[in-house]
Amino acid sequence: MLCQNCGKHEVNFKYTQIVNGVKKEIALCNHCARELGLDGLDFSMPINLSSFFTDFFQDAEAFLPSFAKTSQLECGKCGMTFDDFVNHGEFGCGNCYLTFADRISPVLKNLHGSSKHIGREYREAIDELEYNKKKFETSQKQNKETKKEKTTEEIKLERLKKDLEKAIKEERYEDAAKFRDEIKKLEEK
Repeated sequence: MLCQNCGKHEVNFKYTQIVNGVKKEIALCNHCARELGLDGLDFSMPINLSSFFTDFFQDAEAFLPSFAKTSQLECGKCGMTFDDFVNHGEFGCGNCYLTFADRISPVLKNLHGSSKHIGREYREAIDELEYNKKKFETSQKQNKETKKEKTTEEIKLERLKKDLEKAIKEERYEDAAKFRDEIKKLEEK
């Protein structure tokens, strides 16, 4: 999103003002925010999640009792403790996710509603699988119906051949001609 003041730079600052219940918001770049005197914050600071996680774990016993004894658990690869994670807001290595899984899973569930990520590509894959499954089931159903029709036609053909033989033995040639014509029609299909 571009700055609403200059329209040249990316937005790094959002200023909201509420006066007499009227809310006004403006999105600014660093340069415009300084020009307008809104430079009370250091805009070059890196994002640090430590304050975010500290707020979450401040009242650990009331929030999640499992966080009460965090100082003893430590990652086997990097040596990071769960307290270090809470204070810094970052894990030390990929193994930390496995080591602290039982403690971080409830937090993720609380934040996101689930501890598992199902992204857009995965959702599209599920939709495609369901579509293909329905398509397969439909084709199976049609194949069964086709087999029943073929079976019915085959039974009718066999019956006509037997009737033809019987008509010839009994010398009923007009009936035999009718049976022969019907057999030809069925065999042409």
